Amino acid sequence: MLGSCGSPLRRLLRDALAIAAVGAALGLLVNALHPMGLPLVLGEVEGPAIPTWVWRKVSRVDAAEARRVWDAESALFVDTRNPDDFAAGHIPRSLSLPYHQFSSAFPTVAARLPHDRPLVIYCYGSSCGLSMRLAKRLLREGHGNLIVLEGGLAAWERAGYPLTSKTKARQR
Repeated sequence: MLGSCGSPLRRLLRDALAIAAVGAALGLLVNALHPMGLPLVLGEVEGPAIPTWVWRKVSRVDAAEARRVWDAESALFVDTRNPDDFAAGHIPRSLSLPYHQFSSAFPTVAARLPHDRPLVIYCYGSSCGLSMRLAKRLLREGHGNLIVLEGGLAAWERAGYPLTSKTKARQR
């Protein structure tokens, strides 16, 4: 009697383990193929789910330093915010590359992103992680000289630096 009860239980456990193994394998595959795949080893992540290798390769500047770079016209500024927010106001001479539309937007602007000069990337503000996420994607596209404006557009605006519109830029 015990043998007959054990066999269906073993089969159930074996099937459950097989389903869990297939699910784990598919999850790892999707994570590996996704452009923002999560690191799988503890200690690989800093900030907004960005691997430490990205933080080591990307410089960060405050608004005053970004203004010096902007005045010298030695870098291209890249706005990660959505197109409506970009239209409402952005740093003059910036290029719009909305992070949430990267797959469709990148091919249209790729030729305008220089490899021979820095890209200063900014988003909404200090609680916005889009700049570092976009930096990660640009690193994967072969861009190496990346700078993130800490505090984003909010810091630029607080400093009284120019915007393309008198409308206060929308912040999140």
